[in-house]
Amino acid sequence: MDSEPENTESEVKNDTDMVSAGLTNNEEFSSFPDNGNRTVPVEIEASGHDEEIPESVKATEEAPDEEGATSEPEENTADELPDSNPDFDMKVNTANELPMSHEESVVFEINSTDDGGPPRLHLESPDKETTSPQEEEDEAEEEEPSAAEKAETCYKEYAKLLQELCEQRHLANQRSSLLQVKLVEYFRKKGGDDVQVEREKQASEQLQEYERCMNMLMELKQQINTESESAQQQEDELRVQSQEKLEKVDKEWRAFVALKQDVAVSLLGRLLGKQAAQAKVESTLAGEQLRQDELIKLRLKHRHLRMKIHRLEAELRDRDDKRDPLQLQFERLQAERLELRKQTEKQHEESLKIRKKISSSLEVLSNVKEKLSWGQMEVQAKKEQLAEVEVTLARKRELLTRIKKTRNGLQRDNLRLKERGGLLGNRALLRDFEDTVDSADLLEEKLEKLKLRLSVAGGRKT
Repeated sequence: MDSEPENTESEVKNDTDMVSAGLTNNEEFSSFPDNGNRTVPVEIEASGHDEEIPESVKATEEAPDEEGATSEPEENTADELPDSNPDFDMKVNTANELPMSHEESVVFEINSTDDGGPPRLHLESPDKETTSPQEEEDEAEEEEPSAAEKAETCYKEYAKLLQELCEQRHLANQRSSLLQVKLVEYFRKKGGDDVQVEREKQASEQLQEYERCMNMLMELKQQINTESESAQQQEDELRVQSQEKLEKVDKEWRAFVALKQDVAVSLLGRLLGKQAAQAKVESTLAGEQLRQDELIKLRLKHRHLRMKIHRLEAELRDRDDKRDPLQLQFERLQAERLELRKQTEKQHEESLKIRKKISSSLEVLSNVKEKLSWGQMEVQAKKEQLAEVEVTLARKRELLTRIKKTRNGLQRDNLRLKERGGLLGNRALLRDFEDTVDSADLLEEKLEKLKLRLSVAGGRKT
């Protein structure tokens, strides 16, 4: 029975230390719940290796329960305080079993119910994002505003959220101060040998911690010495290598310059003479050497500046990591707002250009419509003319068919009459006929003459 109060006293004392260490640090309370059922995820980064955030969180979780106790008359004795919170030891033990490093981040989610119950903290992963059904319904019912309106609403929401978070942090600080006052009164009443035992225990633990830290410090010093010696040795080796490379490069450069000078003197000596060519080549090579030296200096300066830029960027990153996440988020939102404003200005200019194009295209379209209406009227008139022409064409076609029929009949009659008339009326045939008759008569006369000649010739032979 006596061991249980001692355990409760030690656990309560540890809890108060963690509460005072957790609530006085403003960086740990980055976000608190909004009014209603909405939950706000917050990333909290621990500032040291030995700081344990879950214990402070569990202590802040018990703060609403203690607020009701402070409103009552202060009649609770030292024996009544541990019994009033039966889950207090369990939560402290579970909190002590969850240490965190300085690089871990935790998302706290504080739910406030409408039943008036105490708020609860829930540890979740940083990637989890919680949104209430009311927010989803509001986002579904809202119309899509323009980019400028979105940026303005986001800025107002974040400003309102920041104000609410400040109020919640102020309330949490008040609750922690009340809890600390009650715990101080409790320890003042309890007093006695338990405090002495606890002090001795703490002294032994501190001595062990001191010895462990000293051993760690000696090991680190030895490690630093060995690393510095190896670094110095490596630096000497690199210096020797760089010196050898510089000598090699210098030798090759001198050989190259000498070769270049010989070639240039041999080429220019034919035109200017040997001495003039040598003087000109030497002046040119001297100017080139000066420019080469300046180039080397500028390259070295550029390299030093790049190293300095990298170092400054690393310092800025470290400084940004150590800053308040709310301030970083606020600056990020301001940058996003400026970008959105620039985008809206560009979109506004583009919309003006598009409006001008639309107005010009509307004018062109109206002109085209007028031309189209005139063209339709002309087409209608041409269609009427075409219908009239088609009617006259049909009438002329009928007349042509009748004329062709009469022509064919007349042709047939002419052929028939020609067949009946023979050579009558055909001058060509008559002339041909006369020619054939005349030729036939001539041939007959020739034949008779030949016959007479033959007969005369036959009579002479006899």
